[in-house]
Amino acid sequence: MSKQRKIIGWVITIVAAIMPAWGVIGKFTNADMINHMTSLGYGDWLTPIALGELLAVVLFLMPKTGRIGTILMTALMGGAIAAHMGHGESFTMQSIVLILTWVAAYIRYPEFLRLES
Repeated sequence: MSKQRKIIGWVITIVAAIMPAWGVIGKFTNADMINHMTSLGYGDWLTPIALGELLAVVLFLMPKTGRIGTILMTALMGGAIAAHMGHGESFTMQSIVLILTWVAAYIRYPEFLRLES
């Protein structure tokens, strides 16, 4: 893999990881986010959701576990999109993160997406 491709892959990976990482912090410290999540019925699940997000982000960022992290980030963003859709909220940012996740995976692990047997 070329140095330029590696750098681009890492930049996209970090950009994709910022929003879920920020969400982890917010679920513990941001009163508005905590109140909003509670009003949607997720109040009792804030800690497990945040820990799941943290696990997905950490695994996504680490080169040896990046493929597993990609799958977990996909599940995380899919759940976030479904939750926002179910409550009539915008899910644009979650969709962007999902797309960036797979673009980063393609750049970092091109063999991961090959459909060869």
